[in-house]
Amino acid sequence: MLKVSIYIQDRITSEYNRVDLFDDEKISVTSSIQNINDLSKTYTDFSQTFVVPASSNNNSIFKHWYDNTNDDPFSTLTKSNAFIEIDSISFRKGKIQLENANVVNGQPQDYSITFIGVLGNLKDTFNGLYLSDLTSDKTYDFAYSATSIKDKVTTTATSSDVMFPLISSKNRWTWNDNGAFDIKVNSHPIRYNELFPAIKLRSVLNMIETQFGINFDGTTDEPSTFLTEDNRFTNAYLWLKNKDTIDNFFTFSKIDYTTKGTLEQSLGVSVDLTNNTFIAPNSYNTITITPSAGYTTVPYILKRYLGSTNVTTTTKSAGGTATNDYLVFSDSRKQSFQIQSSQPLVFTAKIDVRFYYSPLIFTATMGTQTTGSLFSIANSFPNIKIEDFFSGLLKMFNMTCYSNDGINYTIEQLENYYNAGADVDISKYVLQDKNNINRVKAYKKINFEYENSDSFINVAFKSANSIGYGDLYYSSTPQTDGDDYSIKLPFENLNFENLVDELQVGFALNIDSNKYIPKPIILYDYNPTALTDLATNNYHFATSTTLNGTSYTKYKAFGQETIIGANTYSLNFPSQESTISNLMIDKGLYNQYYENYLSNMFNFKARLVKVSAILPTNILTSLKLKDNIIIRDAKYIINTITTDLTTGEVQFELLTDKRIW
Repeated sequence: MLKVSIYIQDRITSEYNRVDLFDDEKISVTSSIQNINDLSKTYTDFSQTFVVPASSNNNSIFKHWYDNTNDDPFSTLTKSNAFIEIDSISFRKGKIQLENANVVNGQPQDYSITFIGVLGNLKDTFNGLYLSDLTSDKTYDFAYSATSIKDKVTTTATSSDVMFPLISSKNRWTWNDNGAFDIKVNSHPIRYNELFPAIKLRSVLNMIETQFGINFDGTTDEPSTFLTEDNRFTNAYLWLKNKDTIDNFFTFSKIDYTTKGTLEQSLGVSVDLTNNTFIAPNSYNTITITPSAGYTTVPYILKRYLGSTNVTTTTKSAGGTATNDYLVFSDSRKQSFQIQSSQPLVFTAKIDVRFYYSPLIFTATMGTQTTGSLFSIANSFPNIKIEDFFSGLLKMFNMTCYSNDGINYTIEQLENYYNAGADVDISKYVLQDKNNINRVKAYKKINFEYENSDSFINVAFKSANSIGYGDLYYSSTPQTDGDDYSIKLPFENLNFENLVDELQVGFALNIDSNKYIPKPIILYDYNPTALTDLATNNYHFATSTTLNGTSYTKYKAFGQETIIGANTYSLNFPSQESTISNLMIDKGLYNQYYENYLSNMFNFKARLVKVSAILPTNILTSLKLKDNIIIRDAKYIINTITTDLTTGEVQFELLTDKRIW
């Protein structure tokens, strides 16, 4: 018998306390990284629920949870950090969930608890939040200006974290047709404020790390090399669009009360110069924003706050003077004002305060101020939960994610993960009377799909081909009698149009040429270190909303392909013709990340072998899911491992390894 120990962390003291166990209680833990029975999911350690006695020690650990009159009970709303040891050697780290307590005649008998592996806690960490909630990291917010956008499109060879793909949400650009949006004509240029930015996928992961205090770079022993070193990932961007126009993506700044006039003299008014707030209960107060000459048409948004609550919003889409009135009763929360504009706005602000019990009006007129034009990445993220975005990336590149401590996560492409596994020979530990050989679950068809796109180019493609752009329906050969299976990404795959030579553009316009809000779109930077040269062909780009554009023959290309060395890679699942080069690109998502794994599964020699073994503690505690299991000269990939921690018996579900390396 093995000596099993389970430790649970106390949330207050942070100390780990050992749980008393029943002598005969069976505790089993099943581990799996990627299960062939559900290819789209990444798994983690988990256990069946097991029972521990209601001993005085356990009652103390669980804080007599069975008694709901206890004012400081053990929380079942959140899971507690925990780890398992076998013979005093670390086996698994994760979380413990308290399920229930069994009480007989008023006396507690036992507790039911479930151990959940580290990866399963990521969903709890993300807590249902959206990408737009990633407000802790302002690293990628940038000063928005027409010139900086022009440079990123027309002249800067090396790409940065935030770029501006040529995707229109307003006009149907054409080339050399003398139409209303012919960008070869200087009076019909691409205008800077038509473009929405895109941010590197790696940068989005950095923002997630900052928000939750975790690390996706892995550890020294197990680094996330695919995320940090592989250009097939680092060249990918997320397009930032969740509104029709660019105007509302900028950061709000507080109005400065430093020049406060007579406001401080008024009864009951307190001005906080540090935080630019004031308190005026039982008052009727008005703020007036007056743009300076030359700025009267600049759009802006004014928000009034009581404490952290936004109580009024005034939108001036055409600019001009704004007046915002508010009646405050006995509320003593601090008032503040925030203003946002998509370009610098010079203005003055005046606040009038009149109390119920006095006819006097106290006025504060602030000096001239200027809004910033800092573009907020968080404000512009597409509408998607962090957990869905993250799992979408894992599916897209067929990556696996694992952690030993719940802080440092290693994310690797599945083939690289298996490549790094050690060969572990367990032949002499196998129980010969507990072997079973099964056929691998067959799939008649595996569908690799993006979300449907409303872009008129995508709609036309699907109508002509009866399949979405970039999608793949993979059928086994010969045809099997299995089920269909779908791996669907939560992203939209935008098809681009080649206007001339290698000048390709995208359109977030539907078949009626109306703009729409797309689902999240992943793009490739076509050549991160060079501009695409159109030779003698040109287009026009304008740093003004009204003036003519300037002619350019080079630009930063974005789309579904990226050049890495002598090869071109695609975000489409199948081999598909490039919209920019018109060449067939065979290095798509299926070829790069799924083909080798699935060809092994569909190999006519493939078998799913179930064996049982009694492993020594040193192998049991060091075995990794990426390790290759050797049994009498045959090599296997681990599908699942179920370990009975009390007896030491391990049940393996193994897939024969016929992959081509």
